Amino acid sequence: MKNILLVDDEKDFCFFVKTNLELTNNFKVTVCLDSNQAIDLAKKLKPNLILLDILMPGISGPDIAAALQEDKTTADIPIVFLTAVITEKETKEQNIIAGWPFIAKPVKIKDLIDTINMYTG
Repeated sequence: MKNILLVDDEKDFCFFVKTNLELTNNFKVTVCLDSNQAIDLAKKLKPNLILLDILMPGISGPDIAAALQEDKTTADIPIVFLTAVITEKETKEQNIIAGWPFIAKPVKIKDLIDTINMYTG
């Protein structure tokens, strides 16, 4: 079972993603709604992958990703950004933001699972 940390301030979105991923019986999803707690939670959980919203109150997704990459205990955890800022069409053309892959919202669960599996083996 792959452990996923989902960091996003949209409670309904998190419920949707967590429920759908866990229904596959292949994932355990921990939700973090507060970006200020994301770094400490990642260090504590050491998930197989972090799904990270870009725009959040508090610390932005790219700043969280940079802090995680600089810390030796979390540097190897893959990060996939989730964003409503970039459209699905744009993701087909370019799917990297600041060196990390991203998925456009609204998220299609099959695409999300495929991406998670690609970065977690």
